[in-house]
Amino acid sequence: MAVGPGVNLDAGSPPDERGLVAAVNRVIDQRAVTTLFQPLVDLVTTEVVGYEALTRGPEGSEVESPLTLLKGALLAGRLAELDWLCAARACDAVIRARLHPWTTIFLNLKPVTVLTTCPPDLRPSVRAGQDNLRIVVEMDEGALSDDPGTLFDAVRAVRSTAWGISIDNAAARPAVLALLPLVRPDVLKLDFRGTKGRLSEIAQMGDGARAYSEQTKATVLAQGLEDLDDVWAARLAGASFGQGWLFGRPGPLPAEIHVPISVFPLVQPSPVLDRATPFEIITERCPVAITNRALLVAFSHQVEEQVDTNGPPGLLLETFEAGLGRSPSSQQRLRQLAGRAAFLAVLGDGIEAMEGPAVRTSTARPADPVGREWNVIVLGPHYAVAVTARAIDQPMTGPDRRYEYAITHDRDLIVHASAVLWARLPKKGN
Repeated sequence: MAVGPGVNLDAGSPPDERGLVAAVNRVIDQRAVTTLFQPLVDLVTTEVVGYEALTRGPEGSEVESPLTLLKGALLAGRLAELDWLCAARACDAVIRARLHPWTTIFLNLKPVTVLTTCPPDLRPSVRAGQDNLRIVVEMDEGALSDDPGTLFDAVRAVRSTAWGISIDNAAARPAVLALLPLVRPDVLKLDFRGTKGRLSEIAQMGDGARAYSEQTKATVLAQGLEDLDDVWAARLAGASFGQGWLFGRPGPLPAEIHVPISVFPLVQPSPVLDRATPFEIITERCPVAITNRALLVAFSHQVEEQVDTNGPPGLLLETFEAGLGRSPSSQQRLRQLAGRAAFLAVLGDGIEAMEGPAVRTSTARPADPVGREWNVIVLGPHYAVAVTARAIDQPMTGPDRRYEYAITHDRDLIVHASAVLWARLPKKGN
């Protein structure tokens, strides 16, 4: 029996853990999950336009609860297999129900599942869903900041199947909002459970969601709606669609065929695949000038200062030429910026590792031309700026060293430049 990393299920394990794993193994081995569906509605017309597939264990069993089922699968090292099982059973149910092809089905899959081969016996069901259904894969916001490299690869894999992407709890934290432009989800899912009466929190959540939606035409969906006040709050936050007990609890799919008028638009492109560098991307469209190192440092510091001075804190991406990030002053400044940025990512030789849920540091690969570049990029919900440079005088050092450089505030260009840097960051555990 496979076990998850760091989990020891020998005779010394607690009885409740051993029993839970045994129960979950039986459910997975027997493919005995139950799938329920909660309606997704247009908030203006209340028309049902889709469903979220929700999985339960066998009714009345100790693993009927989805959280208990997930916990046991994690302990057993079978989380990806459970995910694929849930997706396959949902696809089977929707195809049997003969829903109209415009109806959108939301499936919950973890990024690591998407990058794990689907078990052979489940593959036909998933393939049938891929070929016949309008599917949006929902991923939790935690994956975005916890292991963004894996999420980035998973999004590309999902896009290759022509499925859409939704990020759950999308406006929960500044780090998540800052990373959304790199993932470009089709749907932002806002969680209104527990927000009753917390008006400033709703307003802040809506500000970030609306900004992203207007920039990309992504759809905003609000979950946890229980009454009309919740609907008003969701509309204020920019939501066009909603789900919650106000519109229906999880249950079986309807027997009648309904033709939805509204649909979830799936409009976002895949994350950038090319191996270009920020300097190559930006200078292709922006004029290049020459300056010295002293002026470049001053302007770079000015750019860094914008990370939290033009609205909510943004993503800060930096690369250093070999050796230039090693000075104590550079390390101290990066530590200060890590406390201000929604997310800080740094590539460079000799960069001191920094810990934190919203910090990534790495060394560029020796043959990667990005290792010769100087990049400072700020990408926030309301503001974006990038300065990129390459040294002309080699191997000269000091404040008079000359650089060719370019500066831009073009958001699309900055998103592209950010994405090619982001793709270079190592995945969790690498």
